[in-house]
Amino acid sequence: MENQVDIKEIISAVKRRFKPAIVIWLLVFCCSIAYAVLAKPTFRSQSTILIEQQEIPQELVRSTVTSFADQRIQMIIQRVMTFSKLSEIIKKYDLYVEERQKDPLEVVIDQMREDINHRMISAEVVDPRSGRPVEATIAFSIGYQNKSPKLAQSVANELTSLFLSENIKTRNEMAQEAEAFLSNEVERLERRSTELEASLAEFKEENLRKLPELTQCLRSSS
Repeated sequence: MENQVDIKEIISAVKRRFKPAIVIWLLVFCCSIAYAVLAKPTFRSQSTILIEQQEIPQELVRSTVTSFADQRIQMIIQRVMTFSKLSEIIKKYDLYVEERQKDPLEVVIDQMREDINHRMISAEVVDPRSGRPVEATIAFSIGYQNKSPKLAQSVANELTSLFLSENIKTRNEMAQEAEAFLSNEVERLERRSTELEASLAEFKEENLRKLPELTQCLRSSS
């Protein structure tokens, strides 16, 4: 009997709330349709950059002159997203016209940073040294969104060009660091070799008559 009463109460509650639920659902649905029809569309243009494998063998170069792809990309992003570079892009493509009339440039640039999207693309690859699969960053995507599809594409291309340019600078800096490190290693090894040769010559001079080959020569001559 109690179960029957509970079921009846549930059915009664559903009936009482059915009409308000339908009204709320219809309002949400109509608002969504109106927003989709009236709101201006936003276009996004995006580029994907493949990361090349490090050319200098890691066994030959210390960790001080090498860096992981993630660290290098983060450093390049910081260089690309600077105030000066973004302000140049804004002026070049005449972006955020209305915002620039009422807000300071710092606020406009913050808005542009929100419209720029970037992310790492990782995949499972085989480590050539260990032969085991590892998770590694293989690519990087950078894009820009705008209400104008042409501006979205143009700015995305500009950001991609800046990223590639900064990447070249970074690789050159890393190559110079690696070259300096290897040059220092060569000089160090040459100095060490010279020191060992000098020590060996001094040892031979101090122990001239104690050397086995000289002793054997003296016995043969006698």
